[in-house]
Amino acid sequence: MHALPHRTPRSRRTTLAATGALLLLLGTAACGADDVADQAAESAVERAIEDAASSEGVDVDIDSGDGSVSIESSDGTFTSGMGALPQGFPEDIPVLEGEILQGASSDGNGTTGWFVSVAVDQSADEALADAAAALEGAGYSEGDNSMAMEGLSYVQYVGSEWEIILGATDDGQGGTLLSYTVTPPTS
Repeated sequence: MHALPHRTPRSRRTTLAATGALLLLLGTAACGADDVADQAAESAVERAIEDAASSEGVDVDIDSGDGSVSIESSDGTFTSGMGALPQGFPEDIPVLEGEILQGASSDGNGTTGWFVSVAVDQSADEALADAAAALEGAGYSEGDNSMAMEGLSYVQYVGSEWEIILGATDDGQGGTLLSYTVTPPTS
């Protein structure tokens, strides 16, 4: 009869870890290794960011499933999501019809602002003209701040409650990325 070698607590932990890794590998073979590895990596990154922020008194919630991020601190809040206007986005601001890629809101020091990006199937000049006409039709007037260069334009629009920086960027494939940055008026 052969005696089994004495195992130290460390070697037992190593054996348990190796067994756990083996079970994980066997489980990933059934579920698709790439998907499980990607999900595990995303979860680990999410937890690391959330834990690091928590130690600084900041509450961070990241959901890779829907692409949303929420950050709360004593200075204010920030939320961002994919595919929809952000919560509380002013109803009197017309957004050109297209695919909403991102919506974000920020609230701090008593000031709220929003950001929306929309992909549209128009040239940058056409999209900017249509979005500008919609804003002017809603009572906004063009402000003093604008900038234009090839494939990129920004125009300020001002209303009684909101100031909008409307941006248009040519995506190089016949479409445009429009951005709306909405804040209370500066003057």
